[in-house]
Amino acid sequence: MKKLIAALGLATVSWIPTAHSAETLVVGVENIEYLPHYYWDGDSYSGFGADVLNRFAEDEGYTLTYRALPISRLMQAMVNGDVDLKYPDNAFWSADLKEGKSITYSAPVVEAIDGVMVLPENLGQPVESIERLGTVLGFTAFAWMDRIQSGAVALTENSSFSGMVRQALAGRIDGAYANQDVVRRVLTDIGMEAEALVFDEGLPHSVSNYHLSSATHSEVVEKFDAWMAANPDVIAELKSKHGL
Repeated sequence: MKKLIAALGLATVSWIPTAHSAETLVVGVENIEYLPHYYWDGDSYSGFGADVLNRFAEDEGYTLTYRALPISRLMQAMVNGDVDLKYPDNAFWSADLKEGKSITYSAPVVEAIDGVMVLPENLGQPVESIERLGTVLGFTAFAWMDRIQSGAVALTENSSFSGMVRQALAGRIDGAYANQDVVRRVLTDIGMEAEALVFDEGLPHSVSNYHLSSATHSEVVEKFDAWMAANPDVIAELKSKHGL
């Protein structure tokens, strides 16, 4: 797997409708590898999220320019209007930063489950069995914050998902807290079976949704909602393509 954090960059995907010039929109995205959901490789944006946005743009006649930023800067850029749209987003993310701002969110695009991935032989263990929990820098294990803050759980932060996964496989941590789809993709990429680590739904975890958001272009978000409602077969096709 390539480096987690890629350099700041821009990528433009254009579709020119025959009737009129396409409106150009800047979409702020995270400059990380987070497949199958999304991936910025330093030059281009790919994954499920990219495919959904590109199909929407193609059908509705937009030109999309992707601007990749570190997670911490991306939210500020959206709130400030430095990007027209942000993907992914959720109303609960950085709620303090958004306070007093008028942010428009789309309907859910895809569900995301973040939880603890453990060795198969450890599936079903009590919560007390997790004493060393792995995460990736920039991501917060919200479902475990009480136990982390109390000292019951020691947090091990990794610079990459592959590093965290390898630690879990080697038993150097008791579990890896991450998006289950991402961990399965990492396992496949490093030559392991996708079930070499399994999601333990009996341990604290969070279920959320990814949305498209905007502080400046509510009309585009509304058009995106209408497009998704009219094209459930396209969304289903792309989920299947990316194993979601």
